[in-house]
Amino acid sequence: MTEQDGIGRMSASFRHRAQHRLTSIAIGLSLVVGVTLASVVPAFADAGSRASCMGHEASAISPPGSSDEFPGGMPAVKQFIDVEFPGVPPGTIYSTIAKLHEGSHKACDEALE
Repeated sequence: MTEQDGIGRMSASFRHRAQHRLTSIAIGLSLVVGVTLASVVPAFADAGSRASCMGHEASAISPPGSSDEFPGGMPAVKQFIDVEFPGVPPGTIYSTIAKLHEGSHKACDEALE
């Protein structure tokens, strides 16, 4: 075995390890990108029965355009609060609604009438 042969074998071994490492990185990146893209799909689920009335309202009117009650979604709720309760911070209203746990969107709407 000559010195030249040793360098050739190391070089092939190095190339193999580098290719293996590159493949591992590519697979890892693919998984990260796949999981990230899968998580940006909007959720179209109703709030559970134990949710607050704020949760029921938000799920019933989101995304914007999905409800006749507030076609603009949650931004329309803020506009409604600004008009109906001038000078009252929106957080005060949200907090009050969030303390109610009526069990359904309909029951929450009735409790807030």
